[in-house]
Amino acid sequence: MHFLVTAGATREPLDAVRFLSNVSTGSTGAALADALAVRGHTVTLLRGEGATQPHLVQDVDTFSSTADLEMLLRERLAIGAVNAVVMTAAVSDYRPEQVRDDKITSDAESLTVRLVRNPKLLPQLKSFSPRPLAVIGFKLTVGADDHARRAAVAAQFATGTVDATVQNDLVEIRHAPVHPFWLYRSADGTPQPISGTVALAAAIDAAAADILDQLAPQA
Repeated sequence: MHFLVTAGATREPLDAVRFLSNVSTGSTGAALADALAVRGHTVTLLRGEGATQPHLVQDVDTFSSTADLEMLLRERLAIGAVNAVVMTAAVSDYRPEQVRDDKITSDAESLTVRLVRNPKLLPQLKSFSPRPLAVIGFKLTVGADDHARRAAVAAQFATGTVDATVQNDLVEIRHAPVHPFWLYRSADGTPQPISGTVALAAAIDAAAADILDQLAPQA
């Protein structure tokens, strides 16, 4: 299979030198891309500027803003070679409505920045590809209980364009010796507990193969 993995944070420009972003390092996506490559798959990695570099994957492209990532996804998926997309990237929900070409001065006592919503990329991915595509989303929560986690996962499945979702929680990650994940194949199903990116790659590999079998035209 050919996997396309996204990793790291988007950067939404505010002026010529400043941007709005988040704390994602892209380390999970880079490690996952390498682990999928070790399993014998062709892997493309789209990484945010400053994000962790993979050790094995050679087909790497870099994005900055959400618009940049959307452009790369459209270009790569339109070719029709990718079988599965794994969206680990932390994509900004909002961007500044106005971007200045110069640098904002430090003279003012306060500044007000109006943010506007970015387009959601995950629901569009299948439309970018001319072939059946397995789409695996990621959902990060922070200190969420089971009910809140399931609600967040259900919201992602509600788009109707996600085939599986990997949920993880920032508080849980910080207190665990190995990165814990939960793989959901449906909004109301029992999630598969996973420890570490190598095990996650194996689970995603199996899930993507099963999803593509289901998407294949029936003879």
